[in-house]
Amino acid sequence: MNNTNTSPHLYVLTTFICAVIGLIMFYRYQVNPQLYFVPVLLLAIFHAAIHFIRQCQQPDYYHIARNIKIFQLLRRAIVRYLVWLLIIYAAQQLYLNLPYYRESNFTAAHVFFEKILSWYWFAGLPYFCLTLIFKASRIEDYYDPAIRLIHIVKQVATRILQRKNLRSILFVFRKQYNRKVLLILLVRAYFIPTLIIQVYGNLSNAIAITQRNYNDYDFVSLLFFVSAMLWLMDTINASLAYAIESRWLENRPRSIDMTVSGWLVCLSCYAPLNSLTGTVFPWAPSVATDNPADLVIPSLDLFYAVKITEVLMLVAHIYTDVSLGSAVANITLRKLQTRGFYGIIRHPGTTLKLLYFLLSAIFYKAFWHVEFIFGYLAWAAIYIMRALTEERHLKHHAVYRDYMAKVKYRFIPYIF
Repeated sequence: MNNTNTSPHLYVLTTFICAVIGLIMFYRYQVNPQLYFVPVLLLAIFHAAIHFIRQCQQPDYYHIARNIKIFQLLRRAIVRYLVWLLIIYAAQQLYLNLPYYRESNFTAAHVFFEKILSWYWFAGLPYFCLTLIFKASRIEDYYDPAIRLIHIVKQVATRILQRKNLRSILFVFRKQYNRKVLLILLVRAYFIPTLIIQVYGNLSNAIAITQRNYNDYDFVSLLFFVSAMLWLMDTINASLAYAIESRWLENRPRSIDMTVSGWLVCLSCYAPLNSLTGTVFPWAPSVATDNPADLVIPSLDLFYAVKITEVLMLVAHIYTDVSLGSAVANITLRKLQTRGFYGIIRHPGTTLKLLYFLLSAIFYKAFWHVEFIFGYLAWAAIYIMRALTEERHLKHHAVYRDYMAKVKYRFIPYIF
């Protein structure tokens, strides 16, 4: 597994550039709104170029296959092309036909898959040919979902041709690695539509904020705009992580948490299950308003100070998430980041997120009711459990145990 770290600053810079380009495209030049996901694809190109340049400078387990035969290349590329064509088409049909995804708020996700499928018809085969030449790797062949799915189909077909009983056929899906491959695809299917509509929403929100008139609150309008751009950066990067898995991005999952507890803790934080969690445990940041009169000490100066503090903490939180690049993911091991905040504590995302949530609520009068205080503590416990279940899975890998030995503290340096 390749653990050569790309600079976290470089990941953050390229994501920021893509967010700005997206804003300019759709606000100033009135680009077709259906192409809102172009910043995600642009970020993929940036990251692919960064990793390829590093590969050429410091060869590791990737190499350029200079003597590959054309027929061998086409055979391998066509097989991968057809498998992924079926996967993308199946995903599109899933989202079009399941009642939950047929609602209007998922229109952006439908458009995304429609465009991706139409582009894939023409670009897919050249992509696989170039990948097999410039990103040749036996290790990556092993982790390639297309290859693993082919093996699963072959195992099932062999048992059917041998007239094995149903129990023998189903045993194929009980093999741990086969279950991991299918589970990873399921995780991606779960998160992709949610993240894609967030890119659309955050981009629309950033554009709308630039058009608002705040009268005496011009400085606050700037803070809101910065917040919108930060969330846009976060969702662009996360969408890339789940929507595009590639050797060029070095973000292919190596393993996934197979425990029910790991899944439940993770999914309780994301739509649609987070609505249920939020019903049981009130969401403390929801008390935040744009009205200084709602503060514990009604004051415009305090209001400015609170909003500035929120934005600064949000900058740290988004920087931490984006510094993982397209390897950011839930309950999977992709590629470790050991620089930046991750060189100080092992779960800076959890620490900064909880601080951001607290600072977003603690200065408002509504927060100081039992239900919101209890709600914040409950959500904090959930996020801490997420980090602990994630670490329980990751420490099965030697590379993460080495990281734990170097970075000893989980949440707070020298304390916890």
